[in-house]
Amino acid sequence: MMPAAFHQKNKTNGGYMIMKRFAIILLILTLCAGAAFAENETGARLTEYWTENSAAAESLNAYLQAVTDENSPDYIPADERIAVFDLDGTLMCETYPFCFEYMVFADYALNSGSGTITEEIRAVAQEIVEAGKTREKPEGMSTRQASAGALAYQGMTMQELAEMAERFTHTEAEGFSGMTRGEAFYKPMVELFEVLQKNGFTNYVVTATERNLVRAVIAGTLSIPASQVIGTEYGYTATGQGDKADGDYTFQPSDQVVFDGTYYGENAKMSKVDAIVREIGQQPVLAFGNTSGDLAMEIYTISGNPRKSAAYMVMSDDETREYGDAESAEEKKKAYTEQGIGIISMRDDFRTIYGDHVQKTEAVSAPETVGEEEKTGKDEK
Repeated sequence: MMPAAFHQKNKTNGGYMIMKRFAIILLILTLCAGAAFAENETGARLTEYWTENSAAAESLNAYLQAVTDENSPDYIPADERIAVFDLDGTLMCETYPFCFEYMVFADYALNSGSGTITEEIRAVAQEIVEAGKTREKPEGMSTRQASAGALAYQGMTMQELAEMAERFTHTEAEGFSGMTRGEAFYKPMVELFEVLQKNGFTNYVVTATERNLVRAVIAGTLSIPASQVIGTEYGYTATGQGDKADGDYTFQPSDQVVFDGTYYGENAKMSKVDAIVREIGQQPVLAFGNTSGDLAMEIYTISGNPRKSAAYMVMSDDETREYGDAESAEEKKKAYTEQGIGIISMRDDFRTIYGDHVQKTEAVSAPETVGEEEKTGKDEK
């Protein structure tokens, strides 16, 4: 029989161990809560590349604080935090002298020597080059370029197109010094993209640019999977398929998937809403664009949304650091504001655009546009 003193000592040690374990668990929970709080606090603030008194940054910071606070009536669960971004003119430069898609196509069509390049394709590429000299975008050029691009890339695999685009990202960003085309992202908007991710948002790029080109050009800058890029579609076929319809052919081990030369139409305006409904399946709560081509996506985001939602247009109104048009931007700001859309001014909200080492090199204003499709924006991408 054990002495009473032993039982008393054993009880004391047992209680001590229980209290010790409880203290350790409490410490771990406290540290985890502190880490989560710190991450939320860090993620909820735009600071680095935005001006000190930026109205847009203040608005976005307030929004993020509201929707990530579990005690807020505007709290949004993480699985419903969906943000959609246009690409050209919203996240990256579209003024060198036109958007990335135009320029990479023109370079390939005029310099590759590919057997798919016909005189008609070459003529479209030359039109882009000539228009770039004056920065005046001819009517209908967007459709002509996309149709010609589909034919130019016929027979290419997606990987080959990505490699071609990746090589082009290393070329100089025309009209700027100290920057390549692949570096030509708006630093404040990239910061916003990353801040949203830190706050539990799932970001999509929804653009009029062909989606495989987008996947290539954002690599290393925007950290999202390929499935979160939605863009204009070109058709595909298997190398052994020939003239057989998709329903009459089975992919073979020796096949590769290549572009078939088909262009299915530009992913702009209502097409962006269609694509969001089909591919995301949820109404976004945040939307960012820069032209009329993004307006449908933005109005869809803020209309009848059960969650707190917001939409913003990036205005190219900086004529000193970028090829903006302040007068035209003012007209658009008023129209967008009346529709409940917030304004992000490159001139007033961006402390820097590409970094202080990057300089605009040409003393010209923003490209003038002609034709019905360009009346409300430089480009619908």
